[in-house]
Amino acid sequence: MMTTRNIKEITLSNLKNGEVSLSELNELYNRTGFIFIGNKGKFTKIKKEIKH
Repeated sequence: MMTTRNIKEITLSNLKNGEVSLSELNELYNRTGFIFIGNKGKFTKIKKEIKH
């Protein structure tokens, strides 16, 4: 199993700076249901999916 950062270690700032990989985001989504929303190639917010 791939090791990922704890959700608390991921901030909007390090998402915007490209410091978090897509595989990490996918793993976090699968574990927690958090969706990472972007606009024009930049992350703008983190949202919790209701039906996860």
